[in-house]
Amino acid sequence: MVLFLLKDFIIINMNMNLDIYPLSKNFKTCGAKDHPFFWIHGASNFVDNLNECIKITGYKPKILETSDYQNDRSEELKNIFKYEGSDKFIHDYYMVYSNLLCQMSNINLLEIGLGTKNPDIPSTMFFYLQDINFNSTPCSSIRSFKKFLNDNSNIYGADIDNDILISEPGIKCEFVDQLNPDTLKKLFEGINFDFVIIDGLHHISSDLNSIIYLIDRVNSGGYFIIEDISILDNWIIIDFILSKNKNLSETFFVKCDRNQYMYVLKK
Repeated sequence: MVLFLLKDFIIINMNMNLDIYPLSKNFKTCGAKDHPFFWIHGASNFVDNLNECIKITGYKPKILETSDYQNDRSEELKNIFKYEGSDKFIHDYYMVYSNLLCQMSNINLLEIGLGTKNPDIPSTMFFYLQDINFNSTPCSSIRSFKKFLNDNSNIYGADIDNDILISEPGIKCEFVDQLNPDTLKKLFEGINFDFVIIDGLHHISSDLNSIIYLIDRVNSGGYFIIEDISILDNWIIIDFILSKNKNLSETFFVKCDRNQYMYVLKK
């Protein structure tokens, strides 16, 4: 293990190359003695500074609770998730999904992130068994949604792990890399969606790429939902910007269990 000291900032390099030069693109200074320390300091404080600026405007994000979505079919969807092997029964997301989906029929639903268990893939669920004693099943959530909707709805799934992609009646899957915009642009070309769920890499870049390249393919009245948001401050900035989009009828957060949030965009 090697430690690099940049003034008061310590970078820990654990047997891997750490390149901070890309930070200079947005955080370099115009001073004669520009230094990587200032790039790091600028990047480290940027989100906090922007949120303080947003407070000056008086803007406050809309935040709901999952209990606001309690409905007669919530336990039905929870039990389907549990039966199929989806971790969504562990979370209280099922209350939100059951509430919104029971009001819809004959829809196109897309979920990105199908639950790979390949330990070499960053978004893997391989460690769920040892961490929370839960043995998940890949593609279990899209099978659950198909069973819950139980009509002429079409379910589309996408994941970076080609080995788990399935093709079943009413369900189609394709490869996607959320960090590669080209794969998002080509994902199920020619098809628009009524309900999109992002449950993949859970990285801010991957989530934003998914919004940028897929939001225009959501039909009027449809929903676009980002799961598993743990750092709300980042997303308050994003919501401040996207809430100004005249093509969206509503943007809001839903506070879920374990201090996680869902971010919801409604067309």
